[in-house]
Amino acid sequence: MSPAAPLLSVSDLRVAFRQGPEWTPAVAGIAFAIARGESFALVGESGSGKSVTALSVLRLLPRNGRIRGGRALLNGVDLFALPELAMGAIRGGKIGIVFQDPMTSLNPVLTIGRQLGETLTLHRGLKGAALRRRAMELLDQVGLPHPARHLEEYPHQLSGGMRQRAMIALALAGEPELLIADEPTTALDVTLQAQILELLRRLRKETGMA
Repeated sequence: MSPAAPLLSVSDLRVAFRQGPEWTPAVAGIAFAIARGESFALVGESGSGKSVTALSVLRLLPRNGRIRGGRALLNGVDLFALPELAMGAIRGGKIGIVFQDPMTSLNPVLTIGRQLGETLTLHRGLKGAALRRRAMELLDQVGLPHPARHLEEYPHQLSGGMRQRAMIALALAGEPELLIADEPTTALDVTLQAQILELLRRLRKETGMA
């Protein structure tokens, strides 16, 4: 029996950033594969291109960044070849992402419930009571107590650890097959770091996502 195809396969990824007239390489030929349900870590020193690699897979590079070569296959489909409309459906849907700093990732002028609601409507087609029920389930799943209250709160009303849990709930709302966590514990103290990492391990086992 042949081995199952990986969920995500990245090959010969090359990324560069424009600085004036010149292009400066940031990622040069990286390759890796992630199986379904697998926990995969990309390790390297600061500035080695870890976040750039993650943003490249989602095609979220800043304006001066360009993917100069390579492929990223999700279920055999090359993400780099998709039109933007199709890629937009994958972001937050088949692929969720948790950024380093939830305070800058969450919208400061929208409640947690509003932000969850937008994702649940866009990717899961939920509305009304079903949407609110699912939003509360997600907050409960990531360990936020009193989910009904937190739905009405804004990001600045939550602690750092609670904001990160809300960000994880938002990433889970589209029921992703792959969750990309870009140093999700950087802004947290040691105790909260351990709690968030344990939460991610538990969610992987419960949902089967990579």
